[in-house]
Amino acid sequence: MTNIKLLKNRNFALLSGANFINRLGDSIDAIALSWLTYQVTNSASIAALNFATNYIPTVFIQPFMGAFVAKHDKKHMMVIADAARALIVTLLAIAVITNTVNALMIIICTFLMSFFETLRLPASSAIIPEIIDKTEYKDAVSFNSSLSRITELIGTGIAGFIIGIFGMYSAIFIDAFSFLASAILLALMKTDEKISDTKENTIIQDLKDGFKYVSIQKDMLYIMVLTCISNALLTPFNALQSVFVDSYLHAGADILSIIGVFISLGALLGAMAYTKVSEKIKTKVGLLFIFPTGIIFYVGLLACGYFDNDLLLAIACAIVTFISGIFLGLVNCYVSVYMMVRCDKEYLSRVSSLQNSIAQAGIPILSFIISIVSNFLDVSWLFVLSVIIMVIVWIFTYKDKRRELICDQS
Repeated sequence: MTNIKLLKNRNFALLSGANFINRLGDSIDAIALSWLTYQVTNSASIAALNFATNYIPTVFIQPFMGAFVAKHDKKHMMVIADAARALIVTLLAIAVITNTVNALMIIICTFLMSFFETLRLPASSAIIPEIIDKTEYKDAVSFNSSLSRITELIGTGIAGFIIGIFGMYSAIFIDAFSFLASAILLALMKTDEKISDTKENTIIQDLKDGFKYVSIQKDMLYIMVLTCISNALLTPFNALQSVFVDSYLHAGADILSIIGVFISLGALLGAMAYTKVSEKIKTKVGLLFIFPTGIIFYVGLLACGYFDNDLLLAIACAIVTFISGIFLGLVNCYVSVYMMVRCDKEYLSRVSSLQNSIAQAGIPILSFIISIVSNFLDVSWLFVLSVIIMVIVWIFTYKDKRRELICDQS
């Protein structure tokens, strides 16, 4: 009933619809680009390098974008970002069709798509308080998280089959269409945003104010650091998933789809269960699931390599990723809701940008390291090292008294 009430809000319904279509294309594209990069280059180093490139704008540009968005119409920023990404992906699809695609072109397109995403993300977060009441934040975040997982479930489920049956260019064209459709839906929103009149403040000054605000909110900063470490330690899989599936599991793009589908399915269940779970398990306890999620994921995938039968391999990958996905969905909701509830409305776009930037700061650094180390070390050993570090960090997190800074609210 709560979701029905939210969707009666025209602006929220259009925003959710745009996010659904957008995420559907992204889910297909995530597998398509990963597979395309490895097939074109046949190099784990280039795959890791391209993955690093994807996060450079997030880490270094997004904080400025958050301050920029705070001074501009958020709906217009999202429309511009999605339209630009539609054009970039279309050009890439044409290059695939004409057989002119190469590693440099993929890396450039990856960078540009990520650049425009840094414009859209803070605008998307900051516009929510403009279109719904604060009492609806928790339900809105849970709904959007569930919707995102449903979309990923569909997108990753069909991506491998689209690539296999219709070709790589088809998957990339679908992504381009999704960005265009998203831009159209966003343009139909009717908002009356209150843009700050403090024109004397520069973007740099606003960015400094955002850093100052976050530095004072020790609990928010602590969560950002935890997510930074967690995301960095998941980089070996995210950067080398195609390499892992091909060289370790000896499988094809269909297994990538299965992994993506069941992570999304589990995360959907976790997001749907969050409202009830959060009533019994407070945030400071819920955040302890961050590192066990990664441990279960890596250990499980490594164990899947011992299945020679294709069917058993698929079932094993599905079980491991489904269980990991449940914890992932819960943790994501804990973090998203906590940050939105704790952050003052006028700082939301800046804090959202800083959160994304800090949370992903370790990814490009570790990806560059992996691009070098992968020439000498097998991908499975990178997974093992990640597990060892996760266990150590988890123990320190459990004993860390700074966890008490986190308020008992979700």
